[in-house]
Amino acid sequence: MEKIKLISDSTCDLSKELVEELNLEVVPLLVSYEGSDEAYKDGVEITLDQIKENEKKTGKLPSTSAVGPAIYTELFNKYIDEGYSIIFTGIGSTLSANQQSATLGRNACKDPEKVTIIDSLNLSTATGLLILKIRDLVNEGKSREEIKKIADEEIVPNLRAQFSINTMNYLIKGGRCSQLAGFVVKLLSIKPIIKVVDGKLIIGKKPIGHVKMSVKTQFDDMMKEISDVDMKYVFVTGFDNDDTEKYIVELIEKNCKFEHVYTTKCGSVIGSHCGPGTTGILYLKKPGKKTNKK
Repeated sequence: MEKIKLISDSTCDLSKELVEELNLEVVPLLVSYEGSDEAYKDGVEITLDQIKENEKKTGKLPSTSAVGPAIYTELFNKYIDEGYSIIFTGIGSTLSANQQSATLGRNACKDPEKVTIIDSLNLSTATGLLILKIRDLVNEGKSREEIKKIADEEIVPNLRAQFSINTMNYLIKGGRCSQLAGFVVKLLSIKPIIKVVDGKLIIGKKPIGHVKMSVKTQFDDMMKEISDVDMKYVFVTGFDNDDTEKYIVELIEKNCKFEHVYTTKCGSVIGSHCGPGTTGILYLKKPGKKTNKK
């Protein structure tokens, strides 16, 4: 039976406890500020709290980037030398250049056939959820070929990721929302829900009021299809969102029968794009249930 090492990048937003439980190797992506030659490793050399404080003081937000292929080549070779085969999945190929780096790193390593790369077409703990399901398949004794087929055909198309945005400032400063659109959203007190659909970020519903009501909309939408939801794992993931997190976790635990309800915080890369108060509910639908309504 193959020894399989799971590797991801820091955008999977899994807690330290889950990373340890999974024996997961996490590659930190990079965060940098305009005018500086220095790039900081996500979660290692810079935290989301530091980014938040710097934004308050200077009004500036960092840019984020993938690591180079050589990082992956070196890492893959390390585990190949230790007798492992490798499964890598990270932020989706349509959302970052990081998967391309990992693929180039695989191609340059000493035994590319030992490395399987799975495209999550997603981000944050939707990728984390994929990793948990991959771990379960490894524990069932599935081969890497079987795991990739199941992931590509049954898991990835059914991942559900959405986040309620509390403040538009980070999206505006990051260039992901125009000043005019941001002004209208703030004027109307809209807390938009950003969803991942077919590997792309879209704006879904636009609830008005407190961000808790926006997250409640996410919950209500999940409940409408709960009979088609895989009830093993659900994540509530956010940034500077303790009150909202507590509120929505209580709703989930009271009304649903998930085996595991995980709460995690966004890392520096994901959080620097969405801003304080952001909260998401991330889950998986059963195979064959691929409808992803806006």
